[in-house]
Amino acid sequence: MEKTLKTTESRYQQTLPEEFSMVTLEKNLAVIGHTNESFFQRICLPVDGSRVHFIKNGEIRYQINQTLFPFVMHKEELEGTLNDVKGSENILLFGIGLGEQLDDLLKRFKKAKITAWDRDPWLIRLALMKADFSSYISTGRLQLHMGADILDILDTAKTASIVCHPLLCSVYKNEWKLLQNGTAAKRAMICSGGLFVDDVSKALEGFGYTLYTLDIKGLSVEEISLAIKRFKPLVAFAVNYKNGLAELFESHGVDLICWEVDPATDQPEPISTGSERAYIFTYRKANVEDFVKAGFNNVEHLPLASDIEKRSPTQLLPEEHDIYDTPLSFVGSSMLGNATSFRNIFLSQYRSYRGGSEDALKEGEQRLEEVLSMQRQDFSVYVIPDLLAKQFSGFVSHLLELPGAHDPFILVGEIAAAEKRINYIANLGSLGVKIWGDDGWRSAERYGVKYMGSAGHTFEINKIYGASNINVDINRLFQMDIIPMRIFDIMACGGFVLAEYSRELAGLFEIGREIETYRTFDELASKAAYYLDHESEALKIVERGMDAVRKNHRISSRVEHMLKACAQKT
Repeated sequence: MEKTLKTTESRYQQTLPEEFSMVTLEKNLAVIGHTNESFFQRICLPVDGSRVHFIKNGEIRYQINQTLFPFVMHKEELEGTLNDVKGSENILLFGIGLGEQLDDLLKRFKKAKITAWDRDPWLIRLALMKADFSSYISTGRLQLHMGADILDILDTAKTASIVCHPLLCSVYKNEWKLLQNGTAAKRAMICSGGLFVDDVSKALEGFGYTLYTLDIKGLSVEEISLAIKRFKPLVAFAVNYKNGLAELFESHGVDLICWEVDPATDQPEPISTGSERAYIFTYRKANVEDFVKAGFNNVEHLPLASDIEKRSPTQLLPEEHDIYDTPLSFVGSSMLGNATSFRNIFLSQYRSYRGGSEDALKEGEQRLEEVLSMQRQDFSVYVIPDLLAKQFSGFVSHLLELPGAHDPFILVGEIAAAEKRINYIANLGSLGVKIWGDDGWRSAERYGVKYMGSAGHTFEINKIYGASNINVDINRLFQMDIIPMRIFDIMACGGFVLAEYSRELAGLFEIGREIETYRTFDELASKAAYYLDHESEALKIVERGMDAVRKNHRISSRVEHMLKACAQKT
């Protein structure tokens, strides 16, 4: 038997296994309503629980970035997390998860007072569906805390035996440090999402900030506002701008620093309040104008960078050479997933624009194929905008005039960019190229490309970059003017980069001395062959490039620049 859970605003909807009972949840909530009305109201607010995946075979997975991790705690793992708790009167559970540790602690330590905290209200709700904690809550043996309540349990943490959820302890690393060290005079909120967030968090800590992670996607507006009021940050930091952030923090009198590091398919919406407290730094010069048009006053182009402590040359173990040694490598997305999704969005919107008929869809498909076919003739020149203007003139104008609509040029540009990336890599197959990334790369294996699976974002990346004779970079077709973080990281790891040429790249590095570039596929192939035969020349470029990144392109330096820019204007 299965049941479907819906939140009050339908932000999340998923079929739950039998073990998660609405009856049990209601019983727990009834007691919470009597003992802690404020917590009751908060736990009933809408949530987004999409990070928890219920697999058909009964497995439950927790999503961190693009990776799904096992989330159910088995007996051996559970025992291991509780071994150090011996007869304590006060126990603090950091990360409730699905409630396995909490249930065991309450039954095992019958005289102990249990304080349990989690950053995610959805996980607390799942735990309250899975086990009946009502008697423990009513007697006060169990006290539940959520989100910014962590500030209320700092004193408890000083004397209690602390038990950590084995997975969530790493997810909630900022809050774990807050619990261990307390709060400093300088507090910063960092919006969750993406790998780059950890690098920025590390830099902010280096400048003396206590951090709290704000899950702007998974929380209700009320819970977000409460967290800001409770934590009282001097500044909030977001990696990539999301519409509404400026107004949110403006309403609370908090400065917002946003570092754009990834492409977006929608334009920034016109800001509805003053933007004096919002500071936008974007990796792409062309984006500056978009933010200015939307009403932002403080906008600046700021290139990406590398964490040189995390990205550094790595010595391979003897058994690792067969894996990582390669003439050429590429690490990154095939983009095929986005391409399929964006194709569907574009055609669906065109069909709707043309009246919704099947004929309209077929017409859209035919016109789109004509555009892509013309672009395929030369991937070194981006011609999508002109082609779309001819084939879809009225539709393109319609989309561009819709507030918050997808940018049609980016939607189709992503499709063409995926085709370019796959084609370039497939044509390098004869040179022995190895690829780390998503399953979409399997489509290139028949051309001699060696697909190695996904790459770990910690030490494995360093090994790939350092062990490859040549690390190829293939930029997005519609963003030839940006320098991806991949380039900085490769150079920091002591890797040789063969990247697509751009004026921006030439402005940061000496072409031919610190980095090497190509403009067309033919030039890519010829330069790859040349440097494979002239290793000593490549090594000299590697040394100069690594020195340039270490001196001028550190993430900590970029964050320091943003903080100073914000401070100077306030």
